[in-house]
Amino acid sequence: MLELYSPSGSEAKLASFLREEMHAKGMNATIDGAGNVIGVLGDQGPRVLLCGHMDTVSGRIPVRLDGDLLYGRGAVDAKASLASMIVGATSAKERTRAPVQITVAGVVEEETSSKGIRALMARNHQYDLAVFGEPSGVSNIVVGYKGNVKLQLSFHTPGGHSASPWLSASSFDEACAFWSTFEHRVLNNSAESKFEAVTGCVTSMVSGGPGNSVPANATLEIDVRIPVAMTSEVLIGQVREFIKQYSTNRKGVVIDLRTLDQTGAFLGSTDSKAISAFRWAIRKVQKGQVALLKKTGTSDVNLFARTQTCPMFAYGPGDSQLDHTEMEHVKVSEYMATVEIYALALSRLAERAQEGEMLPPTAE
Repeated sequence: MLELYSPSGSEAKLASFLREEMHAKGMNATIDGAGNVIGVLGDQGPRVLLCGHMDTVSGRIPVRLDGDLLYGRGAVDAKASLASMIVGATSAKERTRAPVQITVAGVVEEETSSKGIRALMARNHQYDLAVFGEPSGVSNIVVGYKGNVKLQLSFHTPGGHSASPWLSASSFDEACAFWSTFEHRVLNNSAESKFEAVTGCVTSMVSGGPGNSVPANATLEIDVRIPVAMTSEVLIGQVREFIKQYSTNRKGVVIDLRTLDQTGAFLGSTDSKAISAFRWAIRKVQKGQVALLKKTGTSDVNLFARTQTCPMFAYGPGDSQLDHTEMEHVKVSEYMATVEIYALALSRLAERAQEGEMLPPTAE
């Protein structure tokens, strides 16, 4: 999978490869209109969705194995997670006679447009459990993600000649001044944790014009991350009000706001039967404690939660601090442990559902 370079929008070769691998492992596998590869095992029992993404950020990393470390673009984010889902699901079906329906989906464009998960949501299939393949670390489960709002701000001034810049307002200067004030007044970093804070940064800035002119136009793109307690609509309202108040003191400056994208935050249940099964499996394999994490990033689970009421969380091998870096790698031993954990947890869920019994409490 790592050798098949698959930046967002270029997942077709990997999808074809995975469809054949799924077929070989006994799955009914297809590629849908969006380019997602979907493999299904079983047609009775609890309905489980295991969803990973095939795409990566751009930038090739030579694939190499160095002892226990496997390097390559997507090793952490998130081909190891998707691979462990495919192999773990197959192993679970081999280990138990209890009925269970497992759908493994490799979706496209998670890193950009979320086209893949939106197509999966449009199928309107309801599940009893959804697990998303993201790097949590083998002994951790991610139960929360912040939401995000992507904004574009355009600054317009009359401009002027660069020989006398003191006579004209510069859109570049206005954009910089705006961001400095916005960062202090709108972004709230005083919360007890970064998960509860409103945070953000400038992701792009464009300004300029003829070489002898004071810039008359500038554009900022801002990515703001919001906590569970705040909706994207509230954040956008606060930004509009801030622009209105800020503009009263900036004569000759016009500021336009455009919302590029918005996704609400997600916080899942921490005491579901599914969480219990995975915590039990992790302790059995890793012989240690299990941590439930809340991340400051945003993933496909945020969108999927809009249409589903089932328990959902993220789990997969790897250190998320290596996401999108030139040193991206995963421990093979951690990947293998994750495969075993998926197999144990899924077979345990199927057996408990067949028996009609409650799973052990999460405090076990």
